[in-house]
Amino acid sequence: MAKTADFITLEGRNMVRDALNSEQKITSLIIGSGSMGDPKVKEIEQLARSKGVAIQIMPSEEMIKMSESKNPQGVVATMELPEVISLKQVLENKRNVFILLLNHIDYEQNLGAIIRTAWAAGVDAIVVSPNGVHELTPLVARISMGGAAYVPLISMSLFQAMKLLHDYAVPVVGVEVDMGKTCYETKLTGPIAFMMGGESEGLSEPLQKECDLFVNIPMNKEVASLNVSVATALVLFEKNRQENLILD
Repeated sequence: MAKTADFITLEGRNMVRDALNSEQKITSLIIGSGSMGDPKVKEIEQLARSKGVAIQIMPSEEMIKMSESKNPQGVVATMELPEVISLKQVLENKRNVFILLLNHIDYEQNLGAIIRTAWAAGVDAIVVSPNGVHELTPLVARISMGGAAYVPLISMSLFQAMKLLHDYAVPVVGVEVDMGKTCYETKLTGPIAFMMGGESEGLSEPLQKECDLFVNIPMNKEVASLNVSVATALVLFEKNRQENLILD
């Protein structure tokens, strides 16, 4: 098992500035020497100094070589990962909760991509089954591009999670090929928990029995299924679309 990450690397001016403006703990900031005169980089430097963050100036060429994205925009920061909270704490703190349940994720890359998407979509927590990739390894944290610091990743039995969700009257929506109506025809507003299958297997019959309803993603019948991170993005942002229609 890969080592769990203790911190996450953030690259890019907007991501680093947002992190400095948040309650997250930034441990260090590296600034590329060629970006020192940029107004946004100056703002980032001032924010970091006001919070007592250690700052290092590095030749821009070296920064690009060391960066994961190869386009750090002149700033790279490290952030401590926050302590993991429980699903019960999430449910107690918010009524209109938005939860993602993941069954048996095989690849760290997919989990990292899902965390990044969940962050962008406003998901409150991700519950992942312990029978697959379920920890914030350095690779997962890196691919999440900052999302790992903002979306709690909770490893626990999905059956226990669904029981808790039902105790708090949060419907569990299974996303499965050819089951239920399409996600575009189903009301997805309000508190909700989406249950996604893994890469190599869908939702088992015992898991299906605990779901309150099912949705599917319409697609070409010649395609067996979508990558789990792609499927997750589609249903998460369909919920966002429906919520925005209500606000409008």
